[in-house]
Amino acid sequence: MDIQSLRFKCTQKQLSQWSLIKVTGADRESFFQGQVTNDLSLLKLNEAQCTARLNRTGKLQSFFFIAKKEDHLLILCQEELTSGIKADFEKYIIMDDVELEIISVKPWLVFNPFLKDIQDNEFDFIFFGLNARLVFNEQTSIEKTNEQELEEIRILNGWPLWGKDIGEKDFINDTFLNQIAISYKKGCFLGQETVAKIENNRGAAYYPMLLKTNGESNLHEFLKRDFECDGRKAGTLHYQSGSYLQVTLFRDFRVLGKELNIDFGGTRCEVIVADLPLFKGQSREDLARELYHLGVDLFQLNKTSEAMEALVKAIAFDPAYADPYESLGVILGREEKFNEAIDWMDKLLSVNPQSVMAHTNKSLFLMKLGKIEEAEAEKSLATVKSFAMFGSEAKLKKQLEEEKKKKEEDLLRREKMFQQVLEIDPDDTIALYGMADIYFYRKQFEASVVNLQKVVLVDTKYSSAYLLLGKAYEALNKNSKAKEIYKEGIAVASKQGDMMPANEMQSRLNQLVVSASLS
Repeated sequence: MDIQSLRFKCTQKQLSQWSLIKVTGADRESFFQGQVTNDLSLLKLNEAQCTARLNRTGKLQSFFFIAKKEDHLLILCQEELTSGIKADFEKYIIMDDVELEIISVKPWLVFNPFLKDIQDNEFDFIFFGLNARLVFNEQTSIEKTNEQELEEIRILNGWPLWGKDIGEKDFINDTFLNQIAISYKKGCFLGQETVAKIENNRGAAYYPMLLKTNGESNLHEFLKRDFECDGRKAGTLHYQSGSYLQVTLFRDFRVLGKELNIDFGGTRCEVIVADLPLFKGQSREDLARELYHLGVDLFQLNKTSEAMEALVKAIAFDPAYADPYESLGVILGREEKFNEAIDWMDKLLSVNPQSVMAHTNKSLFLMKLGKIEEAEAEKSLATVKSFAMFGSEAKLKKQLEEEKKKKEEDLLRREKMFQQVLEIDPDDTIALYGMADIYFYRKQFEASVVNLQKVVLVDTKYSSAYLLLGKAYEALNKNSKAKEIYKEGIAVASKQGDMMPANEMQSRLNQLVVSASLS
């Protein structure tokens, strides 16, 4: 099964297990803003966001999608949650002008709706990590969604279902909803104090992640079972999809790219830690770029028709993206279909009027057709636009030089401040790290190392210091020392829940290991 296909096709499915609640009243938006976890004020008209409802102790009560319409809100939720959601919110409506009404119709979802001319439009949103539009009617010209494929994508993107993956016993911090359904920057909401405290104190102990196997392991018999690593509980297996396992993983092991040997009571499996969602590009622009690179790869494999299909689809996703137009023209030119190639260059110019390559390629194609005068005219236009481009580059270079000057001035200010602090307290870790960062920027790597060694000696939990120290050792070509520091830093950072430096250190460590194996 090709789990990529649904991401790039326009399909539809009826939401037979989901229901709608219509919310009316003048106070509807202000009421819900104070009741749910996400920031309703960020919603645009005819768009929806995923959000959740917590109780006073921070445990999940429900989760759903909420959409903003011109004169009402729409809530899309799993059918089993409908009556509970309505009753729950109605308990808190006292003086507010808000009314909730369950709608009997079962809506439809259209994935990648912009690939078709669809008049019906209630709202657009991300569903299971896919671009989707909710409509009330079946679209006769669109094929049905492959349900098994959709379930695979749901698993690989980490989106939970109520009663299957999450329930009332869970904190939102422990679920993938923590990434897609909550804003810690908005004002207060029910349970906010508890979940914010968890988030600020290292986050969830166990959290959903992916583990990548070698593709040969079949672990379906261990679903919903715990596994160990290094002699202690490391997590729980929830799903297997091909070479990926969806698990909840203990924080000490949650480092991207880290190799683990997990053990199900004697059955062992070597895995690499990967992140959720697997498919991170959700916007039309992201998908267009993915299709473009796929098209280029296919062309290099001499799969010309498949390459052109991918490039045309990239344009359908993002008509303003210039690169696929040029690639299509070049491919057709190589096949000596010069008139078609010229048409694509004209389309490129409509998207990017400043394109030098469009005129250059047109000149070449016209020359092949024997249209010498037209070819010379295009060559002249390419020359004119080249000069204009050089002028823009000179302007950009000047701007970069000005920014560099401002950066140097800021560094001098910070350096003076840090040195004043160190005169008072030579072991101040913030000032030592600040000076090390300045030395690193100036390529004074030995001085940076000296300061960073003092930082990790005084404060063994300073995660960012391990990362910068490893980079400084790399810059000095002391890769063995860098690997030692990264390993030590990864253990420190992951234990504290400092996942950004932990992940970067693991990535750099992996690169050093690969480089050593190739040398």
